[in-house]
Amino acid sequence: MSGLPDPTIGGRLDQLYADLTRHSDYDLGFPGAIDLPDMTAVTRFERVLLNNVGHPYAAGGSYRLHTKVVEHEVVQFVADLVDAPLDNRHGYVTTGSTESNLWALWQARQHLPGAAVFASTAAHYSIAKNAELLGMRLHLVPADDRGEMRYDDLRAAVARRRRPGAGAIVVATVGTTMTEAVDDAALIDKTLALAGIDPAQRWIHADAALAGIPLALCDPLTRPGFTFADGVHSFAVSGHKFLATPFPCGIVVALADRHTGRGSITYTAAPDSTITGSRSGHAPLWLWYLLRHWGLPGLRGRAAAARDLAGYTERQLRGIGWPAWRAQEHAFTVVFPRPPQPLLDRWPLATDDGGNAHVVCMPGKTRELVDRFVADLAHALKGVAALPNSMAC
Repeated sequence: MSGLPDPTIGGRLDQLYADLTRHSDYDLGFPGAIDLPDMTAVTRFERVLLNNVGHPYAAGGSYRLHTKVVEHEVVQFVADLVDAPLDNRHGYVTTGSTESNLWALWQARQHLPGAAVFASTAAHYSIAKNAELLGMRLHLVPADDRGEMRYDDLRAAVARRRRPGAGAIVVATVGTTMTEAVDDAALIDKTLALAGIDPAQRWIHADAALAGIPLALCDPLTRPGFTFADGVHSFAVSGHKFLATPFPCGIVVALADRHTGRGSITYTAAPDSTITGSRSGHAPLWLWYLLRHWGLPGLRGRAAAARDLAGYTERQLRGIGWPAWRAQEHAFTVVFPRPPQPLLDRWPLATDDGGNAHVVCMPGKTRELVDRFVADLAHALKGVAALPNSMAC
């Protein structure tokens, strides 16, 4: 080693940046907002190691270079949006919804030992993985054609498969990965009551990675139930989807009176109540700045623009004779039959085993981008004799 900088570094980074920029020109198939504002105010912190080690509400501790004060405000902002009780809330900023779901299921297991987990067949893949990691029994409940849990099947599954005296843990998927369908937590709570589960023996976790904040900004009378007022005990949302952070992160909120943590750690002089222990102090800082920058009016405007774009996309696809639909009126996701492979080679889209694909009209995406996609699809469809068998509505 000469001690001099590697002369190839610049070229490698230039090539990587060019590759990523080229891919971003065709990024319509996965949920990630791109309308990031000027972040100069927080980029000056990039050279500071910010470690939010230990309990997020414990501002003390041995390590002082942290951002727990703004992490607390981020959690409070989200907790307010989803009707968490003012005197009964807890949470922290995670690496993403997979960790948020893991923490919520860990808390549920601590509160209801021996309880099985019930989730729909359209639930995020992290639910099965996390249940396996925690040694919890997972039972999948059928979803309907649009991706929403079948509540009659949930009632039958709970009645048939829960252990005598044990409670039930249900994951409500608030915006499924493929169709953005929503499991209604209020209906789940009623279903558990009909199945004979005592309120103290229920835990409903809302996995709301993409749709949680946009739906929370809607009139409660026009959207499905998924907040603490609807019976949930924990709630998870991603930061890198609707909130546009350029790195994965998430926020988890739960009822404080159902929270179980570990005692104070001598080394850190702070309680150990999170999954990872050491946590990014930069993610809460970026989330705090974005929430303060946009505020509720700005967040609502971004959500409305994304829904308008989704409606436009649906109409444009139907205009070229290609079926398209949305699982619910507030969805950013437009579902359609899987396009021919030449189109997928250019436009990476998520697909499912039912022969469907989708685009996700996130904040920052434009009509021009949609128009290019629709034009490419129309070209790819030339010579296709018939529409594929799909769940087009």
